[in-house]
Amino acid sequence: MEGEVVGKEISVAEKARELAERPGVNPIQATLNTIIEKGITTENVAALEKVCDLYERMEAVVAKKAYMAAKTALQAELPNVMATKAIPSKDGSIRSRFAPYEEIMAVIQPYLVTHGFSVAFTVRVEPDGKRLAAVCTLSHIGGHSESNEFAVRIGQGPPGCSETQADGAARSYARRGALCDALNIVVDKDTDARMEGATISPEVARNLQERVRLVGADSAKFLKFAGAESFASIREGRLGALQKALDQKERIAKAARKEPAPPTDEPPRTASTGELLL
Repeated sequence: MEGEVVGKEISVAEKARELAERPGVNPIQATLNTIIEKGITTENVAALEKVCDLYERMEAVVAKKAYMAAKTALQAELPNVMATKAIPSKDGSIRSRFAPYEEIMAVIQPYLVTHGFSVAFTVRVEPDGKRLAAVCTLSHIGGHSESNEFAVRIGQGPPGCSETQADGAARSYARRGALCDALNIVVDKDTDARMEGATISPEVARNLQERVRLVGADSAKFLKFAGAESFASIREGRLGALQKALDQKERIAKAARKEPAPPTDEPPRTASTGELLL
């Protein structure tokens, strides 16, 4: 019994001295130092142990306050992240856009470093094998950290991808979601000049409109496919896909007249993109 008490005294004494040597200001520091200076005995070891526990609780409170203050400052400075990665539809038009995890990190990493934060992830597959969850842990240099979880269905991934690629896509999606939720990152999905270039020139707009008329395409459907309200507001980044669609419309029309189609590097296609322009 006596040996157990002595062993406990040594353990508490080592912990107390380790806490007393930690940098920073803790309101329990003075009390801790006073007990250590007077000497640790069987009579005060219980009180010292309680003081050590209180010291650590106070450290946790201080660390959390520093974390919250730094996170507030961080979020006030974080810019919106532009969604630049296009997800195409089967007809070649852009269905939507997203911001890859790597691009999000490239934008926010300097702000994380400035405010003393780091991020880490753990990923797990749920027991049913159909869902994958990523946990983003945001840690502050002051010692406090918080975690946020985001789960996704694994699915089949993008068209034509392998099972491994589908798993990787789900993993990236989950990490992206967990990170954005943890920091309230806003991903701007609006289509603007930064993503699709400036509007085409008036001359190009006139030529394009005339070509649409000559091939007998529906102007309203063509503009809808172009994502524009008028020919003058079509973006340069869309021009290539639109020209290809008109090329296909011409081939379809010539085939109907039993005329040979002009040579092309693309394999013959049935009406898909062209149907949008009829």
